[in-house]
Amino acid sequence: MSLETNTSHEETLQGTVYKKSQRHYGVRVNGHLIDCEVSSRLRKHLEYPTAAPTSRRHRVLDVHKIRVVDPIAIGDVVQFLRAGDDVGIITHVLPRRNQIARQDPGVRPTEQVIAANIDYLVHVIACAQPPPKWALLDRYLASAEKAEIPSLIVLTKSDLLKDEAVRHEAENFRRIGYRVIFTSAATGQDVEELRETLRDKMCVFVGMSGVGKSTLLNALQPELALRVKQISHASGKGKHTTSHLEMFDFDFGGRVVDTPGLKYLTLWEMEGAEVAEHFVEMRPYLGKCKFGADCSHDHEPDCAVKCAVDADAISERRYKSYLTIKEKISA
Repeated sequence: MSLETNTSHEETLQGTVYKKSQRHYGVRVNGHLIDCEVSSRLRKHLEYPTAAPTSRRHRVLDVHKIRVVDPIAIGDVVQFLRAGDDVGIITHVLPRRNQIARQDPGVRPTEQVIAANIDYLVHVIACAQPPPKWALLDRYLASAEKAEIPSLIVLTKSDLLKDEAVRHEAENFRRIGYRVIFTSAATGQDVEELRETLRDKMCVFVGMSGVGKSTLLNALQPELALRVKQISHASGKGKHTTSHLEMFDFDFGGRVVDTPGLKYLTLWEMEGAEVAEHFVEMRPYLGKCKFGADCSHDHEPDCAVKCAVDADAISERRYKSYLTIKEKISA
């Protein structure tokens, strides 16, 4: 029997979504996890006519399916009805401070929210083995800027660092305002600094496989990576899916979500003309070009952004990355 038809012990509670798997959600309330399903009403958008403020009843004009894969995300604060011992039905999602999402690869453009109410998007990349993929980091950072989520860049395997170009790129990111922490699980370099930075924060780890996320998690908290890996394995089974996700508490305070199998964050519903706004170093120059807001910062003469690149005020590598992203979105 569906929980929605068995609400004889209804009690409204509020908690945070820590776990999701196959349309079931683990909602944390006072340290206890409640297994919840979602009310069918949250999967639909009701269209009402305009009515006088004094009207008490509104006739539904139409019902639309929502344009999201799942109305519930890890990190959501939700209200639910207790429908029995340790089970419930989610009826409301409280407004989100922010969210990170991608486009689900279906026939219709559909938003897939990865997590919500995030304090830090932690971009994990390796100094070596594998070498850093700076263009991918640029894309992640632009996604975070659009979502208004603070970014933290964590470089792992610093004990293997031999290429000074890596330090140069790190300094460039620092120069434009991003915090960068070099870490090494082997030597313990700056692990404590990272631990203090993440204390009492809700953070989401993003990064390609092989960059050392599991080793870093273990350095922050022994055996945490093993718990995360069990969820990552389940998530990796489905093509283009993040249907299995879980948030874990740090013993020192704070929470972490890993994003298994998530190779790319789509710049959801972003137009090509918007991309420059999400490259933080370009913002001071926007609107100052000869063609003003119509400038694409590509081929136009007297472009303030291109002049800044020529003056080394904007990294040429980052500028080329901007052009690549804009071209892909506009195609």
